[in-house]
Amino acid sequence: MNLIASIFKGPYGLGRLLVLLLILLVELGQGCGSIRPVPEGWNPEDYTPVTYEQILAPRKAGLSPGQKVSVAGYFWQYLDYDPFMVPNYLTLARQPRAWSRLYWASLYRTPQMQGYYDRLALTREQQQDWHFKRLEHVRVYGQLASLGFGVLYLQAHHVARLDLEEGPLNQGHPPPAVEGQENSGL
Repeated sequence: MNLIASIFKGPYGLGRLLVLLLILLVELGQGCGSIRPVPEGWNPEDYTPVTYEQILAPRKAGLSPGQKVSVAGYFWQYLDYDPFMVPNYLTLARQPRAWSRLYWASLYRTPQMQGYYDRLALTREQQQDWHFKRLEHVRVYGQLASLGFGVLYLQAHHVARLDLEEGPLNQGHPPPAVEGQENSGL
């Protein structure tokens, strides 16, 4: 404690304190999240397909802010809360109007409700226009953005409903016949 007090004593003590506070504010400001505008045109070829595991750990998978990705999942619900409110305080203070218009939704990796992901951000218009059922199989096209402090979220640009044939429960193949019985074609 005496070491810290001795650093800020003397004729330059106040100046050192101000420099330290300025450095802290700059670092915190860079840690704030950002909201990117949704692009006007949508082209699925502009988005890199990623696995659900990659979207759960984007930094580990080498994904970066600004990258356009698409991921398949099972829609769960629109969230009534901001899952990152504490880290978002600085962003909310920096961009109060834009950040307050951001809404959150959650997905699961499987229809058995495994692999929860609650970092899907939507605009109010998207939330009002998109009416998904629970566990509906969807592909989300969006852009990764930083919440600050190393956390990335997926800002949705477009969501496509996937056919049941593409889901893991139905791979488009008839069920295997039980040995010793005929397949009745049902």
